[in-house]
Amino acid sequence: MPAEAKTVRLRRALLPAPLSRFALPRGMSILIAFAAFSVVLIGVGEALSPGYASAANMLQLLKLSSFLGIVSIGQTLVILAGGIDLSVAWVLTGAAFAFTTVTRGQNSGILTGLLAALAVGAGVGAVNGVGVAKLRISPIVMTLATNSIMQGGTLVVTSGSPLGVPDLVRATATGSVGPLPTMTLIWAALTAVVVIAVAMTSGGRKLLAVGENPRASFLSGIDNDAVTIFAYTLSGVAAALAGVLFAGFSNTSFLGMGDQFVLPSIAAVVLGGASIRGGRGGYGGTALGVILITLLSTDLLMGNISPGLRNIIFGLALIGAVLSHKLLLRGESE
Repeated sequence: MPAEAKTVRLRRALLPAPLSRFALPRGMSILIAFAAFSVVLIGVGEALSPGYASAANMLQLLKLSSFLGIVSIGQTLVILAGGIDLSVAWVLTGAAFAFTTVTRGQNSGILTGLLAALAVGAGVGAVNGVGVAKLRISPIVMTLATNSIMQGGTLVVTSGSPLGVPDLVRATATGSVGPLPTMTLIWAALTAVVVIAVAMTSGGRKLLAVGENPRASFLSGIDNDAVTIFAYTLSGVAAALAGVLFAGFSNTSFLGMGDQFVLPSIAAVVLGGASIRGGRGGYGGTALGVILITLLSTDLLMGNISPGLRNIIFGLALIGAVLSHKLLLRGESE
């Protein structure tokens, strides 16, 4: 029996008899849940601050979502391959400093600075991939180690002094094309590319195969190590690009600027329906998870919730999403 049919059967078994006929496939359930939670969070925001639900403010929230969304591209690919990337915080920060150090606020240095930033991200990502795939180091240990190395390296090289960004990058990160924020358009374009690549290309199928069953994928002729290294490299590149753009949005690079993206990027992937063990999911669900997290974050800020309590709520949301997904997977295996 197909997995989707088994999932529907489980839900029908769990629902009261009169409601069992309304059980839906997982993808549709995720969309309905996303819509329901979005309405609730937007309603709470409107109650806390009248005008929150306006079209203009929703567009601004999409702009804020885009930075986390870009970081979450790489996190999604790594998790689909069965890993996790905890180094995104200081890869983002280090790449932003590399960019601002090279450009020195001058538009003429943008291309060189961008290449330097992406090289930092790709280099760290590749090191993560080699450590996980070739040296068989735990993804958590490996990416925590490179995160610490990047933190120390950034401090040593730059002394932590904030640096400005070129006007063109600042305009890109904060500007709009008509009513639509430029960052939203960039994120939408990247989303389309990643969703198509994961769902419709051989590379995407290999990525899912490695995450689902590494032994079976190896026996089928897939180079598991190459796929894993490539996923981590792309994660580094995504974090680096987000760092450049976030520096533009903030008008400077600064220490710790990437710390706020680590847990939310993982939570977005899991909230989007991906399995934390790999092999199941896609970036479309992650994008929806990013939007939910942004709505939740703004509600908590307007409610004057302390940073510590916000972290607790994020952690609880992540645990709840993982437990829900485990129940779903258990149903598919029956």
